[in-house]
Amino acid sequence: MRKLVSILLLLTVGLGLVVAKENDDNGAIIAAAKSYVGANSAMKEVNATVEQVVDDFARVKVSPKETTGADPAWVFVKKKGGQWSGVTFGTSFTTEDYQQLGIPNALRVP
Repeated sequence: MRKLVSILLLLTVGLGLVVAKENDDNGAIIAAAKSYVGANSAMKEVNATVEQVVDDFARVKVSPKETTGADPAWVFVKKKGGQWSGVTFGTSFTTEDYQQLGIPNALRVP
């Protein structure tokens, strides 16, 4: 029984560290996504939510803060040299888009 409790405790601590690491990157991921959208679209003020992170890629859902009629979109960002930067964004992506940009299958927009 003690062994089981010890294993559960170790798993909980380990999972907590992984979640904390992802949460540490969330601010940088959101900043990169907002910067990319601002530089590549008419949307200057957006709400952004990190939906998923896989390896050095992240998928972020963005929507305009003002209801301007713009649809929500997804931004893919990549971490390179310790920095997150935008790769692409849009409302739909083809299989070829994901392959050409090296975006992991697990990050495909549902």
